[in-house]
Amino acid sequence: MKKRVLSVVLALSMTAALMAGCSGGKQEEKKKDQAAEAGTDSGEDDYVVKIAQGPALCSAPIFIAMINGYMEDCGVKYEYTNSENQWDAMAGGKNDINYGLLPTFIQRIANGYEMTVVGGAHFGCINVVATDASGIESIDDLKGKNVGIPGGMGSDPAILLQRMLTAHDIAVTDVNLQVFNNADLATALQEGQVEAFVSWDPYASIVSEYEGNHLIFNQAEDEMTKDEYCCVFGFSNSLVEEHPEVAKRYVEALSMACDYISENPVEAAKLCYEEGYIADEDYEFNGKLLESYRYELKYEDAKESFVDVTQDLIDLEIITLNKSAEELAENVFVNVGEAE
Repeated sequence: MKKRVLSVVLALSMTAALMAGCSGGKQEEKKKDQAAEAGTDSGEDDYVVKIAQGPALCSAPIFIAMINGYMEDCGVKYEYTNSENQWDAMAGGKNDINYGLLPTFIQRIANGYEMTVVGGAHFGCINVVATDASGIESIDDLKGKNVGIPGGMGSDPAILLQRMLTAHDIAVTDVNLQVFNNADLATALQEGQVEAFVSWDPYASIVSEYEGNHLIFNQAEDEMTKDEYCCVFGFSNSLVEEHPEVAKRYVEALSMACDYISENPVEAAKLCYEEGYIADEDYEFNGKLLESYRYELKYEDAKESFVDVTQDLIDLEIITLNKSAEELAENVFVNVGEAE
């Protein structure tokens, strides 16, 4: 794979919001038209599912379900809004689906956020990058090093790093963790402010392609995390409780999308770009990332992953619960789609 230059990532990070805003307009209009046209059999629930979702590569199932017509195939009416505020939108009754990483879900739910988790989407989209000159080849080598984290200790990459350090018997305080904006991590690495950093894909994988850098940890391949769901689907309680048949059909559409991505990762990346859902046109690169994530919508495995991550967050004192991790999972997981 060809080496990427720093300017590419910096340009992408500076223009992503603009690209999302420009592309989202035509998608909103298109999807609202489709919502008006989509129908169900007479007498069935014709509730219109509200989807507020911002552009992101690993959110591909939500986009592919719309692009490939799986929503219509499953009889789901919907309205799509290009929005980065999916959590606030759901809390305000303006969004029926949240999609994202388990630590964020667990922290919000532990703090009282009301939502139903219906299944897992894929594995592994957080990686750790180091410079060749640092001599860092694994998590074990991070002790005593300067390591960048995006956003703060509560971000998903920072939490995963803390979990991995603990698993390798390294105290978090034995690593000099430095907080940066995600878009500044590559510069910090290049200028020697840090010797490694942890971040979401595709950013981490892109930076690992620069001359003099390499991945030292890949969540999708590491023995501890490769079979642990990374991202999950959350539905609004109102969708699950008041429109259970619609929720079931929506899960079916998302499952079809996950299967399509698993079988056609490069084409899925291309479709998401062409329809304006992601800003990067490098289909081959993004397709390889999608392939590595192993998309498959499952219920029980996602629930087990939820319990494992919740317990680690309790042990790290990131969250405090008055119930067990298992009890929390029982409270928030609902198998609306009869998934495995």
